[in-house]
Amino acid sequence: MKFNYRNKLTTSTLLLSTVLLSAGLLSAMFTLPAQANPAEQSEEYTIGVMVKALDNAIKKPSKNSLELISHYGTDSRYYVMIRGWLVQELQGVNSQLNTYRSDDEIKARLQAKSDFLTQAIRRIDLE
Repeated sequence: MKFNYRNKLTTSTLLLSTVLLSAGLLSAMFTLPAQANPAEQSEEYTIGVMVKALDNAIKKPSKNSLELISHYGTDSRYYVMIRGWLVQELQGVNSQLNTYRSDDEIKARLQAKSDFLTQAIRRIDLE
């Protein structure tokens, strides 16, 4: 049996082509979902920004925070989520408030946060 370099070279080339094609297809499969819906990714980013802004507004009550909560909370797409979040926060604050018997700084801070959350819920319910 005679060894043929031409057949060996052709076989190696085909094998290399197959490997490169497979790697290219595999790479395209993994990057395709990331490129499929840029509008959907943009919406997800916008929702993430909204959630972070709301989290900061709830943590640091102020008039501007109330306006921000009202802005997002009156959007019918997010109303239920935001109202539920506010109610859960209010229940947690009220639970902590009920454990304090003395009139100290912590109780006053919790009462202010409870009042703020109640006002925020009323505002998004009325608008």
